[in-house]
Amino acid sequence: MESDQLVEDLFDLWRWLRNMSYSIRENEVTPQQSWLLHQLRRRGKLTISEVATALGVSQSSATTACKRLELAGWVTRSRRANDERVVEVSLTEAGNAKVESWRRRRRQAVADLLAPLRAEDRDELQRLVERVLVLAETSSGAQTLEPFDAAVS
Repeated sequence: MESDQLVEDLFDLWRWLRNMSYSIRENEVTPQQSWLLHQLRRRGKLTISEVATALGVSQSSATTACKRLELAGWVTRSRRANDERVVEVSLTEAGNAKVESWRRRRRQAVADLLAPLRAEDRDELQRLVERVLVLAETSSGAQTLEPFDAAVS
């Protein structure tokens, strides 16, 4: 590997960013619930089966997690009109507002972290991150539902 230290530093930064999740740090939700809320915000409705597969849990465990989020008022569960065996989970307005609140806090934490850098350093970092993201998107192919383990490891 060209730079083991760079890889380790990126992992450290990734862990820092992941730990900045206000929702988890403040024990508002579990990491799995946070992942689910963010996925619903990004992708829209998911079936219980899709949630279970991505989380690597049984459908009954996924249902339990969704019921807890439903009690909090952050998601709704409904049966699909053309196949009532299929339960779909959607983010509510309150859930969307909660996720957006967490997102704003996390963005502010990152902005505060970058604030001491000189403008030139921020511009260079921006350029490099954009290049790495383009390479990541190119190598990953089509986007699918991101498994929970990949999102938090």
